[in-house]
Amino acid sequence: MRARAWVAVTIAVAIGVGLGAPARADDPKPTPVDIKPYRAELLVFKDSAGYTYVVKPGSDPVVFYGNGKELYSQLVRGRSSDGDAWTISTWAPRVAETRPGEIRRKKDGSVSKTCDGKDDYGLTQLTGDKAKAVLDKSAFMSPVLVRRPHLLARDDRGVYFYVDKLARDFGGKGYRVFSGKKGAMKSLPLTDVASDSAGEVFSTKSGDLRLVYDVTASSDKLPPAIWIKGEKRTELIRLDLDVNSPLIFRGLGIYKFIGTLCDNL
Repeated sequence: MRARAWVAVTIAVAIGVGLGAPARADDPKPTPVDIKPYRAELLVFKDSAGYTYVVKPGSDPVVFYGNGKELYSQLVRGRSSDGDAWTISTWAPRVAETRPGEIRRKKDGSVSKTCDGKDDYGLTQLTGDKAKAVLDKSAFMSPVLVRRPHLLARDDRGVYFYVDKLARDFGGKGYRVFSGKKGAMKSLPLTDVASDSAGEVFSTKSGDLRLVYDVTASSDKLPPAIWIKGEKRTELIRLDLDVNSPLIFRGLGIYKFIGTLCDNL
């Protein structure tokens, strides 16, 4: 039997903390992507809302999406093809049940974007000088979202507790902590983070509040979390990060523009 490991998150409530999720000054920013190696393979599309899609189908697909001035690289999750028809799936954290966003080309030549039926568009391909103008004048950038969920829990009054961190490509640390009701989450700036074999401690100035949860979660049921303030302990419900991805990336109000194919959900 595995020994229980506990994680403690120590958080002080700062007076005057604003709402939303201010980016840390040292967070990585999107950087230019060189499209020259595969420029000749790129297809350019637009939808009726004016958004631009630049796609390289094939065995190593690439997808960029944006407003035509800055186009952001999408995280490709899968692909399939059947003759002239193909589908490219991209990470879309605002879509329910971890389903991806998709760009599809049917055998009849029609192309569409789908976001679980809620932000779907038929796409019109640009060719010739119009496509060249997009490729020449657009800024092709790396993905916008550099953070990933780390912990989500709530109490029986609907107060949520959330921790995110930098994606693995950026070191997997750089934690941020939030608490509050949906749409009114408060960012609680950290002053120190300790991480060792017994767990993690996220500290702010006064250390008045601690969030404690068991990291030995089974695959079928997450253990409860405990919110500790002084001598008071409040049991929280741990929430699955994948199942609650739309809540995290839309409902909590922390993430605004994330640059993904299904941002508008």
